Amino acid sequence: MKTPSKIAAKSVRRASARGFSLLELTLVLVILGVLMAVAAVNVIGQGEKAKIKATQATLQVIKNAVQQYHLEQSAYPPDLNTLVVVKILEPGKLNDGWNRALIYDPAGLTPEQPFILYSKGPDNQSQTQDDISVWQTTPPANP
Repeated sequence: MKTPSKIAAKSVRRASARGFSLLELTLVLVILGVLMAVAAVNVIGQGEKAKIKATQATLQVIKNAVQQYHLEQSAYPPDLNTLVVVKILEPGKLNDGWNRALIYDPAGLTPEQPFILYSKGPDNQSQTQDDISVWQTTPPANP
């Protein structure tokens, strides 16, 4: 016959065997925290890449609109708002991925680049390595 102390000891062992210890729970929470941090860093980086790609696409659309204006008027528009006034572009399409105005100058540098059109890029500084030009063939360096 089993004594009451043996039955109590067996109950205690079963109860402790069914649950998790505080150390195990803490370890699981730490692992989840590390995984969440890694995921957050990856998601943030993708946002910048998406803005760069959106800016490149916007620059191509505006470049085509400027060239269309040039074909119709035999001159480049004095500013980008002219493309909206003559209804070649819709209003609100003149900003980069960071919702900042694009830089445009109808006086180009060379015959291959008859006008200047670019975004200041992620750092919002002109004449830096991360500027995104419509004439650029390679994407800017990652910020």
